[in-house]
Amino acid sequence: MNACAQLESRKSNVRALRLWVPRLMLAAAVFHMTVGVIAAYAQWSGIVSDGLWNTVRNDDDARMMALWFMIGGIAFFGLGLLARRSVIATGTLPAETGWILLALGIPVAVLEPASGGWLLIAIGVLAVVTSRRDRSLNFDQSVAQCAAETVALGASPRNTTPSE
Repeated sequence: MNACAQLESRKSNVRALRLWVPRLMLAAAVFHMTVGVIAAYAQWSGIVSDGLWNTVRNDDDARMMALWFMIGGIAFFGLGLLARRSVIATGTLPAETGWILLALGIPVAVLEPASGGWLLIAIGVLAVVTSRRDRSLNFDQSVAQCAAETVALGASPRNTTPSE
């Protein structure tokens, strides 16, 4: 296998990771919100039956927990959508995505080990690794060099310096 074929293979693997990190984030966010609705069904049914407006007060910890659990899931979903949009628009996954997930997941996993914090950490590590591979491969230049080498096989080198 020549260097260009190896590069294409690595590029394909990183492309797959780039696509899967936002998908994993979105799936985890949907799971988070689903668990939030199921686990806090009594609080949500009370909130809805009370008419929604001003039904979550500072002295009702159960309703506040249900609300912020849902808000956290929506924010996580938004981060996943932004990561997906970035991958589509630029072809790369921002490293910040992974660092944000790690910054959220580590304290959650430390303070509440039986939680979804570990999933945030796993997706965060995957995102950081993916973004680093994007930078290390430098796809555009490497692929252009491989294409130029492939075309240049058998062709005489051309002088590409600008004339005066």
